[in-house]
Amino acid sequence: MGSNAINHTVDPTTLFSKRVQQYEPGAIRSLLPLEVLPGMISLVAGKPNPETFPFSDISISLKDSNGHRIVLEEGRLSEALQYGLPGGNAELIKWFEELQRRVHGIGDHQGWACCIGNGSQELIHRAFQVFADLGDPVLIETPAYPGVVGFLRADGHQLIEVQSDAEGLNPVDLERVLFAWPGKRRPRVLYTIPTGSNPTGQSCTEIRKAQILRLAKQFNFMIFEDDAYSFLNFEESLNRARSYLSLETEVNGETGRVLRFDSLSKIVSAGMRLGILTGPLPAVQKVVRLTENINLQPSSTTQMLALTLLNHWGHTGFLEHCDRAATFYCQRRNAFAAAAERHLQGRATWEIPSAGMFFWLTLLLPPGQDSFEILSRQGKKNGILAIPGVAFLPNQRSSCQLRVSYSLLPEEQMVEACQRIAKLVDNAWRFEILM
Repeated sequence: MGSNAINHTVDPTTLFSKRVQQYEPGAIRSLLPLEVLPGMISLVAGKPNPETFPFSDISISLKDSNGHRIVLEEGRLSEALQYGLPGGNAELIKWFEELQRRVHGIGDHQGWACCIGNGSQELIHRAFQVFADLGDPVLIETPAYPGVVGFLRADGHQLIEVQSDAEGLNPVDLERVLFAWPGKRRPRVLYTIPTGSNPTGQSCTEIRKAQILRLAKQFNFMIFEDDAYSFLNFEESLNRARSYLSLETEVNGETGRVLRFDSLSKIVSAGMRLGILTGPLPAVQKVVRLTENINLQPSSTTQMLALTLLNHWGHTGFLEHCDRAATFYCQRRNAFAAAAERHLQGRATWEIPSAGMFFWLTLLLPPGQDSFEILSRQGKKNGILAIPGVAFLPNQRSSCQLRVSYSLLPEEQMVEACQRIAKLVDNAWRFEILM
């Protein structure tokens, strides 16, 4: 892979949707940053007076060997309970910008920015509004995360499947789709989960990412890098593929074609609903404009809790915490793999996940049967719940796959779960014989 100097920064505005242009700057929110100017008297926002808030402090104990507590009091607490900026807390944004420089090696003068959302899925939805009009075609890695498929389908988008395998999204299939595209207006967005894909658990190789980046430049589309499982990577550090965000300058000699979505849900708290968007400044600004028009801002309280925790850890401590979480889930992956090896041989096939929380099982069923059918017929009776493969196929064809999550199960339940899945397959064959 050759290294190129930056030739230019991509102008993403040429790919913006018509609908996002309809959103005007928020009359109130656009003025809030000016309140901090020296000597400014602000009569702008209808902010409640903190004197009326019933909380005196918020204190949280940490699960560390020293029993640390993080406490929000006085000024910090007032800020945590008050309205904030639509793009997120400025100090928290600065913390994440420094993390992105450290983890992804991006420079200070490449036209990028970060913003915060109520979970990364909210940010993904807003980013699609920025780059796709209702009904536009969208390239989507398949099998695909149903949370994104759901709102894309509801907006009437044409979902263009691009196949993935054990090495991640397949650039050969992507190139085939793009060259065969019948219309002049090709898709403007490729959506992918490159690390520990939901549902397959597989990760895209660096060689493939480079090929996909070249296709993005050639065919002029944006890459939505939904990397919620990047910190739950089980591969050795030296073997891990760099992110699309890290690679785009080296591969294409340009920057600004990648929108990266990170999440604290899998590594700090799912209920806090904090996601981070990193991408070209004009696109981030449009996402923030949508926020100020729709739900005003991400939660001030959870942002301040997260900021207090992250400042306590520092970037090094945060990454050490992520490594511990990855080790925890890797042990669970290994335990589920052992249970599957023992009870599902001859009844299913699978690839060992390289990251994340999921196994993608292909059940060896009789011809004409699929996983949705046997779960509907026998799953409740046999005491097993899993998600059938059809839920992850944008065009909803039948499938023999199951997505199973090992994140919460104790080891003894992993064994029992595999036994029950095996029974589903065995019963399907008995039913076939009886028919």
